[in-house]
Formats: sequence, C-alpha cells, structure tokens
Amino acid sequence: MEKDQEKDPNIQKKRKMKIIGIITLLIGISLILAGIYFSIAALNSMGYPGTNFMLFGGASAGCFFGGGVMIIITLVMFSMAYQRGITKYIYEEAGMALGTASENAVDGYGRIIGKGSEALAKGIKSAGGIKIDVNTNKEQVIKIKCQACDTLNDEDAKFCDKCGQPI
Repeated sequence: MEKDQEKDPNIQKKRKMKIIGIITLLIGISLILAGIYFSIAALNSMGYPGTNFMLFGGASAGCFFGGGVMIIITLVMFSMAYQRGITKYIYEEAGMALGTASENAVDGYGRIIGKGSEALAKGIKSAGGIKIDVNTNKEQVIKIKCQACDTLNDEDAKFCDKCGQPI
C-alpha cells in the first residue's frame, strides 16, 4: 500500500507542494520580519542628518509586499496539497451533523411506505386477492362452469357468456 502511494504521481506532487509551501512560508515570514526591521530603522533615522529615510521606507514597503505575496502563495499551495484531507474532514463533520436528521427522515419515509403497502395489501385481500400460479409465476385464470350449458365463464361473471343463464 505504501509503495503504491510512493509511485502515485499525485502524491509525489502534493509532497513537493508541501515542501515548497514550507520554504515559501519561511521566506514570507523572513521578509515581513525584515520589513518590520526596516520600518523601525526608518523611524529611528528620521532625526539624524545624512541618513536616507526613503531608503529604509522603500525597503520596508517592499519587504512587506514581498512577504505578503509569499504567504498568499503558501496558502494556495497548502490548500491544494491538503485538499483531500480538508474535504474528508468536512464530509465527516457534515455527515455527523446531518446523520440523525437524515436517519429520522428515512425512518419517516419507511413508515409511510409501510403504511401504504399495508393499505394496498388490505385492498387486494378485500377484493378477493390475486391468485398466482406458483409453478409458472403467472396469474391463474379461474373459470366457472355454467350448469346449464357447461361453458367456462370468468370467475366474476354473473351470467353465462353462451346461454345467458345466471351462474
């Protein structure tokens, strides 16, 4: 299993993205710290002649901007590298939250279907039922013999189809 994962190109790409993400995060944090240092140096140099306030101010702005960009790149890389884990976590949490509600809904539908099938069965039974030949799995055709002319009629016939006599 582990050997298969090591050969999987997607897992290798994600591993590289995690490593590059950590490196860009460290660079971004370093640039922001450098920006803080240059900002403090710029504020300290304001009162001294011969120091270039603009140099320190520009450096601090550049460091803040560069560090921010690096941290955003890191966040994007980490979100892609950890997407499967994040999605799995969200799925599991949503499943736990919706679990009892969905189980109750299924139980409710089950009760409705059960009541409907019971009513259908009672209706079929009260109508005389459905007679099925077990061997052929087809509905049995029951005929009633007319006592006057010996003709076979449907079981629900009230009069003979041939002679018209009551059955």
